[in-house]
Amino acid sequence: MFGRETVLWEGSAAWSQFIWLYLIVAMMMVRAALLVRSGASGWGGWLVGAVTLLGTAAALRRWGRYVVTSRRVVLRNGWTGRDIQSIEHQEIREVSIKQGPLADLMGIGTVVIQSRQDDAVIQFRGLLDPEDVTQRIQAALVRRPV
Repeated sequence: MFGRETVLWEGSAAWSQFIWLYLIVAMMMVRAALLVRSGASGWGGWLVGAVTLLGTAAALRRWGRYVVTSRRVVLRNGWTGRDIQSIEHQEIREVSIKQGPLADLMGIGTVVIQSRQDDAVIQFRGLLDPEDVTQRIQAALVRRPV
């Protein structure tokens, strides 16, 4: 709970959001394996690079935490726990989903929350089942406190 707020939903980007990084890592690992197999030097650099990219994907996934409370929608830094941006329920103008063809195929998308007053926008990127998250936000808007 956040003071007098109840957390209704919390999440982060799906692992599949970073599939392009995994493909690059796979190519780097194949390159390292071919270098080891041929007895050539330089395979260690490829291996270190692949592990570094995997660590980067994990760090990026953890960086953004998405929270829907009984009073607001919040983008939070997953490392520090500090709020980066929030929009109070009564200030939300629109909740929509952005999803390209590849994201649609993988079942991920971006939930876009737009503010009424200052045109602030919060984007929950790379969510599995963005339709479910959108419905949860809309349900929270209906039952918001007066």
